Amino acid sequence: MPLAPQAVSSVSSKRRAPGPSGYLFLSLSKLQTQPLEFLANYWREYGDLVRMPILPGMTIYLATHPDHMEHALATCSERYEKPGFFLKPMGQVQGQGLFSSEGAFWRQQRRLIQPAFQQKQLVKLHGIMWRCVDSLLQEWARKPASEVIDIAAEMTRLTLKVVSLTLFSVDVNGESNRFRSALEILVDQVFQRLTNPLMPPLWVPTQNNRQFRRAKQTVDEIVLEVIRERRQHPIEETDLLSMLLASRDEDTGEGMSDQQLLHEIITLINAGHETTATSLAWTWYLLGTHPEIMAQMQAEVEMVLQGSTPTFENLPKLKYTRRVFDESLRLCPPGMGLAPRAALEDDELDGYHIAKGSILNFAFYYTLRHPEFWDNPEQFDPDRFLSEKVKNRHKYAYMPWGAGPHVCIGKNFAIMETLMILSAIVQRFEVSLVPRQTVEVDPRFTLRPKYGVKVTLREKF
Repeated sequence: MPLAPQAVSSVSSKRRAPGPSGYLFLSLSKLQTQPLEFLANYWREYGDLVRMPILPGMTIYLATHPDHMEHALATCSERYEKPGFFLKPMGQVQGQGLFSSEGAFWRQQRRLIQPAFQQKQLVKLHGIMWRCVDSLLQEWARKPASEVIDIAAEMTRLTLKVVSLTLFSVDVNGESNRFRSALEILVDQVFQRLTNPLMPPLWVPTQNNRQFRRAKQTVDEIVLEVIRERRQHPIEETDLLSMLLASRDEDTGEGMSDQQLLHEIITLINAGHETTATSLAWTWYLLGTHPEIMAQMQAEVEMVLQGSTPTFENLPKLKYTRRVFDESLRLCPPGMGLAPRAALEDDELDGYHIAKGSILNFAFYYTLRHPEFWDNPEQFDPDRFLSEKVKNRHKYAYMPWGAGPHVCIGKNFAIMETLMILSAIVQRFEVSLVPRQTVEVDPRFTLRPKYGVKVTLREKF
């Protein structure tokens, strides 16, 4: 995708970045329904930093160069924070969870939660995760060989089971339809609020707002019931909730309240199943359209696992499988970008003036296709992630897990889960795409396959 020439860095600090004239609030419907195409047009026309005035007093910058992300997320991160227009709708779902908080409170919560995702804890969670995956394999083995399944929906079902059992040792599949439907309503309406600042506040009794409040009540009731039951009746099972209940602030010695546990668990459920399921769905699609890569991954799995289960120790040996997943995340990321940041003071970025209060929208969907950093960016090529190539690439050119202090806390959990799922399935089944199906992006919040990904399975033994 060709880019406009970059600005000269020696320009005056008051120079405005290029962009469309006039306010764009009348174009918000396009941003909601066609965000990939809408923003790509600006990227092509104006370059890596695009000034987008939305309303008087509200200017958003489309930032797509790795230097922009390094500046705002690492080098000068103290000059930026998540803006209110982002935190408020996210907080309506997740409260003051890690993803929807800032400042000292965020740092305190990060310290409390971080130990639950250390390697020694992941070792304990591996067995729970494997039982979920093995259960799915057994279920698939009972299906007729010719039966068509939507592997995107299956990955969503599996990852919700994984996250619920590893989080609080309860399989929400009994509640899954009600729970998952409520989550989808919440996520969809958050996306609408993020892309349409003119939506009525939640207290206005519109049909959408009533639906949102019912969905929020459903999710909260299910999670709070688990938390309160665990406080009254502790169990020996080592899950994430047990670790969070035992966690204490190093300065005050205080633990988390039920309400704060609720916020963090909803955050982890939302991040821990939707994005992982979406990433896996696109990985199966890409493997299905590139049989030579599928064959190479299958060969590695057979060589490394030797017919055994994917243990915690041998998962890191699946280096090609990891490269397949990394490349899938590049070509089909589960989201368009990182959480936006608001400038806390006047700043300069790429030679352009960034006024206090301006919003940086890090659209890494385009960074991951930037021809300055990726040859043939639309090609699926796992060998982009060979160590020598990674070493020579801008470290902020690939950051689906975020960067800086806010890097995804569950990164290692998600990698363990995806490598286990991919290797276990290709070890036991031949997965074939159903031909001539329509596969396209549903551009709401996560970039899910709109109509799913239909496949057939053939058991190998």
